[in-house]
Amino acid sequence: MILYGTPEELAKALEEEAAKLLSLKGRDPHLDKFIDKKLKMLKDCLARLRHTRSGEVQIIAISSCYLVEL
Repeated sequence: MILYGTPEELAKALEEEAAKLLSLKGRDPHLDKFIDKKLKMLKDCLARLRHTRSGEVQIIAISSCYLVEL
């Protein structure tokens, strides 16, 4: 996942993504394991995003979350 925008826009996008993942949870144990990893990563991204002071940010998240303040 690569996102770019203001912290507010990115927080909203991350929360929407988490909601979509939660709607899929409980259907398959193997899928649940994947969803749990992704939800943890999204939570980490949101926490890092709340501490940013930049007006624009790029998020790069594959197996962990990286913020690039622009």
